[in-house]
Amino acid sequence: MKPVDVQPSLLDIRVDDLPLVEQWLQADHVRTYWGDPAANLRQLRATPGPGHRRAIIAVGGRKVGLVLWQHPTREELDQAGLTDIPTSAIDIDLLVGERDAVGRGIGSAALRLLAETVLADPAVPFVMGCARCDNLVSQRAFARAGFRKDREFDDAPCGRHVLMLRHRHGARGDSQ
Repeated sequence: MKPVDVQPSLLDIRVDDLPLVEQWLQADHVRTYWGDPAANLRQLRATPGPGHRRAIIAVGGRKVGLVLWQHPTREELDQAGLTDIPTSAIDIDLLVGERDAVGRGIGSAALRLLAETVLADPAVPFVMGCARCDNLVSQRAFARAGFRKDREFDDAPCGRHVLMLRHRHGARGDSQ
């Protein structure tokens, strides 16, 4: 597919977006990596906890995906063996739901936009993203957004994942 030149925008998610998000969660290319659509939709319908944010990715007015970001808890990090990661980091999850939008640079552009916004806060040392080891599309999107592979880890019960980090410009592990 040909990459798009349009810069995505991040829109506040609204209740009337949930039917579209549900369609995305049901799509084979999403379900493979995101798992149970019903469980994910329940989480999205719930009021986000403190520090949890989410937005719809739109390109040229068309809604094509979803991005979620939050501070991971100490328990979540320790359980995954990521004991050296501070809870001040921001964890980003990406979902490009429209099949014809996958592989066109939209996900990486949305990740880049979000990372730059989040890293403007000096309290955030870096942003991170995790992708299953077999999810090369996601890994490429994070890499194109300036994230670098840090390590593999076991995210039980979801299996082996790649941890990808992006530091602010000029910081340790500079990735820009």
